[in-house]
Amino acid sequence: MKMELRIEGKVIVIESEGAVSVQIRDENPKTLAPAVVPAAVSENALKNSPAIAPVVAPAPAVVSEIAKENAPAVVPVPAANDGLFAKLVQLRRELAMAANVPPYVIFNDKSLWDMVEKLPQDLAAFGNISGVGRAKLEKYGDVFLSAIKGVAA
Repeated sequence: MKMELRIEGKVIVIESEGAVSVQIRDENPKTLAPAVVPAAVSENALKNSPAIAPVVAPAPAVVSEIAKENAPAVVPVPAANDGLFAKLVQLRRELAMAANVPPYVIFNDKSLWDMVEKLPQDLAAFGNISGVGRAKLEKYGDVFLSAIKGVAA
């Protein structure tokens, strides 16, 4: 993340890529060369500036809550179909290798989880799976339906 602030003729650039760095320079680059200041040092330097408040990272508990809110939902696999997802992943891998494309081009994980959850038994039902359009229905429908019926039977 990169944030740039302009305050009273100064440019403050805050970057967060693993570690936090703060860069303070004049808006006119000829008057002062940019200097990278470590976050711990910059906080002390900024304390003495009346117009600039120190940058403080959010508390770990806040970061943890934000991470929880943005975490992808985990879809539980029904006990009766716990091997189906693995079988569909393997089928997707084989088809991708044969076509010389990455596996997600065949179907992404969300589509495979949707297949496990809905257990389509015909092409019409398979067409209602997330990520299945007309082309994928025609190209992969029968192959994936066969795998689903083989495990669900």
